[in-house]
Amino acid sequence: MRVLIIEDEGVAARRLQKMLSSFDLEIVGVCASNQELQQFITVNGEPDLYLMDIHLNDGVVFDTLSKLQLGAPIIFTTAFDQYAIKAFKQNSIDYLLKPIDADELNHALSQFEYKQKKSQIDLLTLSQMLQSRTTPQYKERISIKIGERIKSIQISSVNGFVSEQKSTFLLNNDGRNYPIDYTLDQLEKVLDPSHFFRSSRGVIVNISAIKDIITYSGSRLKLVLSDHNDREILVARERVKSFKSWLG
Repeated sequence: MRVLIIEDEGVAARRLQKMLSSFDLEIVGVCASNQELQQFITVNGEPDLYLMDIHLNDGVVFDTLSKLQLGAPIIFTTAFDQYAIKAFKQNSIDYLLKPIDADELNHALSQFEYKQKKSQIDLLTLSQMLQSRTTPQYKERISIKIGERIKSIQISSVNGFVSEQKSTFLLNNDGRNYPIDYTLDQLEKVLDPSHFFRSSRGVIVNISAIKDIITYSGSRLKLVLSDHNDREILVARERVKSFKSWLG
């Protein structure tokens, strides 16, 4: 945490520095006037937090604040209480009356740290929300009907999908085929393309189920799938290049 002290009384500035020495922070400077404050920000940019007196030797600090439009939060330190309302119209965390009490300073810094952490959590939550919206959510399970029963199985264990006689079948790792209520076009949109490839208009295969790849007539490829050796799975000629790229 980078802290800038704005205080025109030397004794008060040194006392404040001593009080802050027990905290995990860095005092990046001490400004004794509005002019020094403006110069510091121009050269160094803003700190993470201001500890700011209101009455400085060249005027009240609010005039300068109206020009600078600071973004970092402020803990005001002053001997006057008539500016409290005006102070809280700024980006203020607390308003401490001199002489500064150590417990009150500790509370003000704790408030600042809490707001910082809350802001970081909010940003993390927002980032996760955006990430979840931009990252495709692929299907992980699918239901099949076995007799009168319905069973949900992991997509990762499916060897592939085929379209035959206007129906779609799931090629399961038990060597059996099960009808499902999806078209291949619908499945292609919800399956992870790093694991599933549409080898032809009528077939989608799982890369983990491919046991063998054989060159075939017409510049095509023949795939042998685990648990489905008797089924002829071909990679269409126009998809061979994409298939090889998909295999890596």
